[in-house]
Amino acid sequence: MDLDNLSQISKRDLEIIQLHQFQQPIYCCNVTAIAYACTALGYLTTVDDIFYTTQLPIASVLDDGMTLAETYDTCRTYLERKGLPLSIRVEHFDKPSMTLEAFIREVEIAVCDETDVHILNFNTRIAHENPSLEGGHFSLLADYHPQTQEITIADTNPKRYTRFWKCPIQRLYTACVDKDSASNRARGMIVLRRQEKANLPGNGVVHPAEVALNALHSENG
Repeated sequence: MDLDNLSQISKRDLEIIQLHQFQQPIYCCNVTAIAYACTALGYLTTVDDIFYTTQLPIASVLDDGMTLAETYDTCRTYLERKGLPLSIRVEHFDKPSMTLEAFIREVEIAVCDETDVHILNFNTRIAHENPSLEGGHFSLLADYHPQTQEITIADTNPKRYTRFWKCPIQRLYTACVDKDSASNRARGMIVLRRQEKANLPGNGVVHPAEVALNALHSENG
């Protein structure tokens, strides 16, 4: 389902994400998040298609889970083999430049930009303040309200966590900084972005906040 008229899409991620509903297959939030993000950006993708295209071993995903880096590699392989015009980057939150302030700045820009979707990897025990939860999880950034400093997550497992839920951005940031024992690195995020942005109406007008964010990545990259 390629989106023919991008100008009719809302400029908030919450709007393009809630056009679609995804239910995570058992212990498969990582691949589900990739499928959810691609579909929200206009390229209908299923979990089965990702497994088939990347030849990802199903048993290893279900038994061992996937780190942020492994999920990034899987997503990059899928995009390349399908020829989708989406760019991809990964940010581990143990990177010195990925401070809370930098995360807030990124989120403020992201939720108002319909050309990108952020996949967040976080510790559910921290995000939900519930010690009985399993730990690592992947879901999508949907919205952020600066006044309340609450972030909205579009969850890949709505039957367990509800389809959309909110938490303070500082708590979610802490949940992303949490170290994944499988990789001995912090969790973080994967960003998918449409490459057609240069062809959209109004090309050449760049939001000042985006200029500042690009400068931040350039200085600290």
